[in-house]
Amino acid sequence: MRAWRTKAVLILTLWLIGGGARTGVTADWSVVPSLDLRTEFNSNINFSYEKLSDYIFRIRPGLDFAYATETSQLQALFHPTGWAYVSHRNLDTIDQNYQISGRYQVMPRLNLLLNASYIVDSSLSQELTTSGLFIGRQPRESIALSPGFGFALTERLLFNAGYSFNQVSYTDPDLRNYTTQGANGGLNYLLSNEKTTLLTTLSLRDTRYPGGDYTRSLGTYGGFNHKFSETWDVNLMGGVNFSELSFKTAVFDSSTFPFFSQVRQQRQVSHSVQPYVDVSTRMRWTRASIVGGYNRDQSASAYGGLYETNRVYLNLSYDFTEKLRGTCNGFLSFSQNSSEHSDVGQTYFSINPQLNYKITEKLTLSPGYSYGLREDQGVKRTTDQHVVWLSLNYSYPLHSQY
Repeated sequence: MRAWRTKAVLILTLWLIGGGARTGVTADWSVVPSLDLRTEFNSNINFSYEKLSDYIFRIRPGLDFAYATETSQLQALFHPTGWAYVSHRNLDTIDQNYQISGRYQVMPRLNLLLNASYIVDSSLSQELTTSGLFIGRQPRESIALSPGFGFALTERLLFNAGYSFNQVSYTDPDLRNYTTQGANGGLNYLLSNEKTTLLTTLSLRDTRYPGGDYTRSLGTYGGFNHKFSETWDVNLMGGVNFSELSFKTAVFDSSTFPFFSQVRQQRQVSHSVQPYVDVSTRMRWTRASIVGGYNRDQSASAYGGLYETNRVYLNLSYDFTEKLRGTCNGFLSFSQNSSEHSDVGQTYFSINPQLNYKITEKLTLSPGYSYGLREDQGVKRTTDQHVVWLSLNYSYPLHSQY
């Protein structure tokens, strides 16, 4: 299974790169090797109710690649990360993050698209991002592949479609591996004011768990994107998710009482209809920028089933001087199981201010702080986490044009 996915990614990547060479047009490429060193104190390394604190060292070499011509674009990043704990040496690990995205213009109206990634994350920020759930410091492996295309039916009307594959696995036997496949299609229509684009999307998703359990959903969405100016735009999408869930549940069989009784497995199928909302805005000024929004959607997770996740986020950035930049990112999320077979639900709040000071053009010093608050709905308990860090990043950009 992995062999054919790897070959597909390599073939599509080489095709995207080769597109520029065949056209004979000017190509720009850049390579940015980097090294990030970080030390931090974490007051609750597992974000659990029994708090364990530790000092952690992180080393992350990186390589970012970009290639562009008039007809093709390719971006790739390779960021392995090593974690070393002072007291809890059993948690020492190496994470991996490899991502590729590209576009190739086959003809004036047709563009091929590709996104692929391989991520191993022991801090489980990926699980929190995708499902709104935090499941402890257990390694999570994710393999994703999303080819697609966009075709301009007219100068104003664009049709886009794609396929997505995502396989997620865990080392913890209490967590459930799953595979999600999806297909989507939609129309984008630019109005005559040249500022508003109407958007429609139809999305199909199918998630399979071991043992025959599955979830299916059909999403129908519509909305718009409006540019008030070159520095301010708003995106609004809304719709409905129609879902089917099929899971095995334990049933107490008393049909032969009083002689004996037993517990048997019975498959339970349920259906749900849930709203979908995605609202976001971006504003930029000379020194500052704001990105914020609200999202409500369904997602699979290690607990099985579909989870409704509500998420509000706000990202701020301000340049105090040419060398000093301040950022502050925060979000509040609430996730709850859509089915009746589990009461797992979590509320999570996080705020992360950070300063970035350019010592030189290539060397940046970044102190930061993070506060997190977590509440599990099933047990009605809360816990918090404080993280203080200092990082030093060195990057050496290389650029060429031919």
